[in-house]
Amino acid sequence: MLIVLSVCAGILLLLSVLLALQLLRARRSLQQYQSLLDSIPDLAWVKDKQSRFVIVNQAFRDIWNIKDPQWLIGKDDFALSPPDLAASYQADDRRVMNEAQALQFERNFEHIRDGTRWMELIKVPVYEHNVIIGTAGIARDISMRKAAEERLSWLAHHDPLTKLGNRSYLAIKIKERIDSAIPFCVWLIDLDHFKRINDALGHRAGDQALAQVAESLSKIGAEVFRLGGDEFVLLDDLRHAESINDALSQQIKIPVTIEGLYFEQGFTAGQVDFPNDGHTAEQLLKHADVALYEGKELGRGHIRRFESHMATQAVRQLELERDLRRALQEGQFRLVYQPQVALDKAELIGFEALLRWRHPERGEIAPNDFIPFAEQTGIICRIGEWALDCAIWQIKAWHEAGLALVPISVNVSALQLAQPLFAQTVIARLDALPAYLRSQIALELTESTLMHEQALDSVHQLTEAEIPIFMDDFGTGYSNLSTISQLALSKLKFDRSLIKNIGNDAAHQRVCRALLDLADALALDVIAEGVETQEEAQWLAQQGVLYAQGYWFSRPLESQIAAQHLKPKTK
Repeated sequence: MLIVLSVCAGILLLLSVLLALQLLRARRSLQQYQSLLDSIPDLAWVKDKQSRFVIVNQAFRDIWNIKDPQWLIGKDDFALSPPDLAASYQADDRRVMNEAQALQFERNFEHIRDGTRWMELIKVPVYEHNVIIGTAGIARDISMRKAAEERLSWLAHHDPLTKLGNRSYLAIKIKERIDSAIPFCVWLIDLDHFKRINDALGHRAGDQALAQVAESLSKIGAEVFRLGGDEFVLLDDLRHAESINDALSQQIKIPVTIEGLYFEQGFTAGQVDFPNDGHTAEQLLKHADVALYEGKELGRGHIRRFESHMATQAVRQLELERDLRRALQEGQFRLVYQPQVALDKAELIGFEALLRWRHPERGEIAPNDFIPFAEQTGIICRIGEWALDCAIWQIKAWHEAGLALVPISVNVSALQLAQPLFAQTVIARLDALPAYLRSQIALELTESTLMHEQALDSVHQLTEAEIPIFMDDFGTGYSNLSTISQLALSKLKFDRSLIKNIGNDAAHQRVCRALLDLADALALDVIAEGVETQEEAQWLAQQGVLYAQGYWFSRPLESQIAAQHLKPKTK
């Protein structure tokens, strides 16, 4: 009686093959059981001890294009396969018989009639009266599964859009280079103002642009990866750094064509090298990002080499961001109030609310040292909300104290105006006040904030709600006069750069007079800010400027002192 070694539980098809062999060895009719084997969809066969085929099924014959069912019987693998493969098949048979154990493996068949096939094979020894008399096997076509696995493996390490390696693959490649201890360079590339393409032409156009950028970068010669979004990485030996930098410099504006529209896509890059700038992929990419940020600070379109002092600065910026968030939570911010006066009477007509930060360890931090960074990180939006709420609270407090109120103007950042719901939230805050208090809050914004459509829409909503809007830093060169003329502004504020030493500066005088004529044509009052001398104040008054603020009149005041400049309400 035949005994088959147990292999994987549940392999019923293989057992069917062995059952057929049992009947064969019992000298019963093969014809009766050939149909049984032929019904098995996988390739099935039985060999004798010399690796000669005893029986094969229809699936086996089909894949080898064997027409005659008896042609292969008595032959071995050399009749089907190249000599090297045939020899390896027979070596597998001998191993199964010598070790008396099943053998399971996958193999790529490249020589069959209809192309490459991946097969999963199981071979087992066959016994008769406890003596091995041959082998039996079954093979299942797993080509589709292997293709799916290869696709998943490729997707795990590549970006489908650009076909470049992705972040995880980059980490692998960097580790390989680190392990080899051969110096190499990493370039982190960020496309300049890429969001404009998506906004103007749609994300499909943006994808086309990214694919073209990837193609251009791939021609440089280094390994190219896409980290995601509009960030790319180049990787190459340190000895090639100079040539890569030359190639990047020549392509600092990458040509892109979308739907017949030609333009040049700029980028900024940060460069690091191993081992000088880091010993792990994480360190190298972090420092490359720091260098990239420095390049953007220089005005974009630069390839910036990492320097050690940049890391210190980056740490400081992280600490500053952390401290800014903590300052909001712990109430470290406060508003001070700079008086705005009527030039003819030196009479108080309003306050500008200015942000101040007293750090618990570092003391007073100058606004110029933290406000630009707050804008870069986006924290300025939450700070701006706090400032508006604080000014509203102050107006209510002074009113309850029986003081005659003057308007408080609160500065608004470009990021706040760019938020679609900004105007609605401001209007809701002010609508919660009584009408006589609502009119005491004004908003100040700079000319540069009006460069975006959403900001203009926000301003229109605010002015339609009759909220006073002051144009701050007017005359600094950003103005679109057509746009300004369409806005229902309340006042224009001349920038300090126009006022400084104006009594002795003929050029400034001409510019200032021209801007005053413009303000008059727009029927807008002017506040001159940054007035620091009596001479400046007198010249402005002579030109018909009605209002001013600056150190000549008063420095920004703490709220308690500002309250002393307010008169008691008349009964």
